[in-house]
Amino acid sequence: MPLNPFRYSQSRYRRKLSPPSYSDYSRYKPFLKQEFTSQYVYCRLPDGLKGEDSFSVDHYHPQSKFPDLVTTYANLFYACSCCNRRKGAFWPTDAQWRAKQFIPNPCDHVMFAHLRYRSARVETRTRAGELAERVLMLNDEGSVEYRELVLSVIAVLEEKKRRIQETIRRIDRRLSASPEQAEQFMEEKASAERDLARVEHHLSRAAGGVPL
Repeated sequence: MPLNPFRYSQSRYRRKLSPPSYSDYSRYKPFLKQEFTSQYVYCRLPDGLKGEDSFSVDHYHPQSKFPDLVTTYANLFYACSCCNRRKGAFWPTDAQWRAKQFIPNPCDHVMFAHLRYRSARVETRTRAGELAERVLMLNDEGSVEYRELVLSVIAVLEEKKRRIQETIRRIDRRLSASPEQAEQFMEEKASAERDLARVEHHLSRAAGGVPL
């Protein structure tokens, strides 16, 4: 099955890190990157291709409405700048809460129950998912096109990885059959292994926290 980093978790996430208390919430950025394995919690885009500067610290409870939670780590999430800007100061009204219309987050909700990916597009499963897709504009043309690009890059890299692995296996077979040429074959294998390491590094950047 082709590698697809755009997957929502099927269980709630329990935070693993306990960073120091900071008066400036932006200092939590490196902890959030590690906490959420370099993937944005709402759109699930890995940060590797756009770079770390493309992410923001999202306040699930918005700063303007919950000033006492501005620097509370449990209220902070790893989000891309687009999702963070679109979410802004949004907070459900009482009527929306009663109608179960809210933006889910991976620590309080099972994201897969509300939002799922079919290739590069997000499918909504609940009223909360519908609201999140609408507010965050998860299926806007630019976002879908970029995800399609990421998936195509990953597919190319996976095929290149497969070819290099086959080359290494072929060299091993030749080495076993002709040990007298060991020096030549070991040089070829070392070169192929360097190529494989580069491809796996690029795959890791493209796929974020998804296991290769």
